[in-house]
Formats: sequence, structure tokens, C-alpha cells
Amino acid sequence: MIDKTILICFLILLLPACSKQETFRTPETVNLLKNMHKLSASGCMAGHQDDLAYGVFWEYEPGRSDFLEVTGREPAVFGWDVAGIEHGNAFNIDSVPFQNIRQYIIDVYDKGGINTISWHMDNILTGGNAWDVSSKEVVRSVLEEGDKHEMFKQCLDAFAAFNATLKGSDGKQIPVIFRPWHELTGSWFWWGKDLCSPEDFIRLWKFTHRYLSEVKAVDNLLYAYSTSADFLTKEEFMERYPGDDFVDIIGFDNYQGTGENDREKFKETTRRGISIVSAVASEKSKVWALTEVGCGGLPDSVWFTSVLEPLLKNVKCSYALFWRNANDRVYKNHYFIPYQGHPAAGDFRKFVSDGNILTREDTGNIYK
Repeated sequence: MIDKTILICFLILLLPACSKQETFRTPETVNLLKNMHKLSASGCMAGHQDDLAYGVFWEYEPGRSDFLEVTGREPAVFGWDVAGIEHGNAFNIDSVPFQNIRQYIIDVYDKGGINTISWHMDNILTGGNAWDVSSKEVVRSVLEEGDKHEMFKQCLDAFAAFNATLKGSDGKQIPVIFRPWHELTGSWFWWGKDLCSPEDFIRLWKFTHRYLSEVKAVDNLLYAYSTSADFLTKEEFMERYPGDDFVDIIGFDNYQGTGENDREKFKETTRRGISIVSAVASEKSKVWALTEVGCGGLPDSVWFTSVLEPLLKNVKCSYALFWRNANDRVYKNHYFIPYQGHPAAGDFRKFVSDGNILTREDTGNIYK
């Protein structure tokens, strides 16, 4: 007769292997990541920040979207920011009510879209905003030995509480791509390259991940490691990488300026970044993305098909998130996809209709 203990061990070995991340995630979150891997072989999903909240010359009008109105289709990925949640504010950094953001996230999930959240968290040490780089002690102050650590945990508590309210109409927790501490290879945020050591940044990332997943039991997040585009080598890109168990998606942000030589500079930095990041993604079996991208004001009416589209061919980019259409909410020409009547509208329609670009209508049931 076979010993029961041996038999049980043998049966356990036959079970499908689960990654460390999968053991504390909802099935929908696990399925989202698996389907993102699969879809990246078919094309690049198009995304847009704050797509449902406002556009050029309008805001908070139900059913409106500059992306939808120009193309007749919806983005596959919808971006939001939760800066301000750490203070219990009613509005985020871009003056969007959190109650609206919650409903937008629910609406996106209900129709099969993907939500991604960034967080321009204020500077806890100085009381300034995320761009306050007057001190190099901020990251150290929020780590376990720092005098702002308890306050930092309260910030994470506030995010976890908001996240807990993100339930779809099916009653399930909505999966979210969470992109904390983004553009970390730049030095314009208090967590940036010149403001803390690689070791302290990695500790910041790991504490954020562990506190949310292990202490607050948050089980619906995919973590995106998102740099700026100023890295020249794989070593620079990976210098602050916290480890495979703490990252699901890798990527970088890049924007084209409007100067005379900015077009060629954008093409060069994007091509180099894609070469490095896609190789790392292949090596580590990670999804990769252009986590923010665009050209403000779109002075080039064929920018999408002549500049961006060739860069995305045959590189297995999961998604490209265009930044927000906040014209006149911030300053003139602060928009990154065209609106109806804009000279680049036809080119954007052509770009989106290309077989390499995926919209929400192309992705199927991404949570199953």
C-alpha cells in the first residue's frame, strides 16, 4: 500500500505551479495579466489618461470622450491619478472628484476596459507637492526608521480604503494596473534618481508592495515599474528595479517636445528605450508598455502614423497610454490626442484603425 503522505505530496506536484504574486490575487487580476501577455502578440492597446472625465473644451459630460468622438472606438486602457487621496481630499490633483473617478473605473471595468492608476503623492517631509525636490531626505524619512514612516503608512491606508471601494457591477474587486513612483530615473519627483539612493528606492517600492498586499490584503493590483526615457543602457534601466516578485509590468514614459529637433530626438530615445525594455521583458517574461506617451498640442498633423506607428511595429508593446486632453484646464495646447475638427484627427483615426493598434472592442473578455 502507498503511504498517504507520499501520495498527497505526489498529487500536489501535479498541480499547476502558481507564482508568488498569484497566491494573493483575485482570479480576475491573474487573468488580466495573462491576457495582456497574449494580446501583446496581436498588437498594442491604445490608452488615454482621464478619457471619460474631460476633453478639449468640455468636462464631466456623460458619454463623452475625445478618443471615441474622433475614432468611433474606445481606448482599451484608461488612466487615472489618485494624488490627493493621501489627504482625504474630495478631488484629485487634476480637480477630478474621487467619486467620479470611482464611477469611471467601475464603468471601464463593466465594459471590459483596463484601468491604470498613477499617484503623484505630495512630499510628506516638506509639505510640498510631488515636484518638490528641495530635500534629498524624503524617501529615507518614509522608510521604517524614518520619522515620517507612520504618516506614510496612513497615506497607503487611504489608498487601500479607496481601492476597496472599486467593485464592479458583478460585485467583484476591479483589477488595476498600479504605477507608483513613476519616472524614477528622472529627478523631478521627490523619489527620483538624484533624490535617493538605488537601495532606498528599492526599499520604498518593496515596502509599498508588501504593506498593501500583506498588511492591507490588497489583492487586485498589478505593479508597473515605469521609468522616464533618459536611460542609455539596460543597467541604468534596471538600477532601481526591485525584483521580479515585486513587478508585473515594465515600461517607460516619453514625450516629444515641439522644438525643431525634438521629433528626431523622440524617435531616437523611444527606439532605444523599446530595444532595451522589450529585451528585459522577454528575458523576465514581463509585459512591457509605453506607460505615458504623446506630443503636446500635436503641431504635426501626421505624428501618429509617421512618428509613433513605425516605432510600435513588431515590438510586442502591450499598451501605449496617451496623456490627458486638459486644454484650457491647465494651459493652452495641453492635449495629446486630437479632438473633433483638429488637423490631426484623420491621422489619429488612421492610426487607430491600423491592425497593430487594439481598442477596447478588440480585446474580448480580458478578465476571463
